[in-house]
Amino acid sequence: MELECGRITRFVLPAVRAAIAERMSVRRHRQSEIAGKLGIVQVAVSKYLNGRYSDEVGRIKRYIESKGLEKGIVERIERGESKETINAEIDQLCTALTR
Repeated sequence: MELECGRITRFVLPAVRAAIAERMSVRRHRQSEIAGKLGIVQVAVSKYLNGRYSDEVGRIKRYIESKGLEKGIVERIERGESKETINAEIDQLCTALTR
């Protein structure tokens, strides 16, 4: 049985990041900017935007997008809120998705 933190790390967090990256890309943010705001490398953003992730990550990402759960985080990023605030929002979303 996989520990909850392992599930978050392997599936939930990548799905959240992929949903955020896609919404930001649609809103004309560059991959390097998205990477900087999410604290990840540009190659990871490229991977998310090109759909190179597991079926489980894709399933969770589609759920996030269907509920619009990434919208608030993207709005906070665009308002220039602190990295700590953004990370706290991402943490809360990850936690909520694993309940």
